[in-house]
Amino acid sequence: MKRMMAAVVALFALSQAVPVPAEDTFSLQLSGGGVYNFRTPMTIRQDGQETIRHTAGFDTKPFDTPAYWAIRAGWWRGDAAWEAELVHHKLYLNNNPPEIQHFSVSHGFNLLTVNRAWRHPWFIWRIGLGVVISHPESTVRGAEFDQKGGIADGYYLSGPTGQLSLEKRIPLWKGLFASLEGKLTVSWARVPIQNGDADILNTALHGLIGLGYEF
Repeated sequence: MKRMMAAVVALFALSQAVPVPAEDTFSLQLSGGGVYNFRTPMTIRQDGQETIRHTAGFDTKPFDTPAYWAIRAGWWRGDAAWEAELVHHKLYLNNNPPEIQHFSVSHGFNLLTVNRAWRHPWFIWRIGLGVVISHPESTVRGAEFDQKGGIADGYYLSGPTGQLSLEKRIPLWKGLFASLEGKLTVSWARVPIQNGDADILNTALHGLIGLGYEF
């Protein structure tokens, strides 16, 4: 009897020490929304000209074509996940100094990140790190930027980005859910202009609403 009791106690202790493997799930989301961009420093260098140092204000114009959107895929194991996310962020300079006739990154100030997410009873929070893939459009001192270069069709690998996010998911039907999300992103990018380049620091608050499915 003593041996049996000892074996039961040992098995119980082992069952507590070695967790049962959690079921893996896969989630896919598509979201839209709006963005508030904080005013941040921008530096523009152009051959043979003085450097422009400017405190830049940017609009996102989320509903103008091309629209602002975000897509995310997550691989969940229990209450934690690894995610891949692409946010099609956009920047339109709204306080141009005299030397800048036009400046935007509107076909994408794209934020591509790998995230680590944790699920709590009432919300999901995540952190992410990645890169900015930009498509700049500008006219500085009358010189219009040629948009045909880059890694493909005017897109450039431009710098690092990071995010911190808090999300609430609302179950709808089976694996279908709605999502409400607040996101802070901080990004730095160096983008080309005609005969030079521009350094952009973008700090932004994103509000998103979307739909997703967990398989």
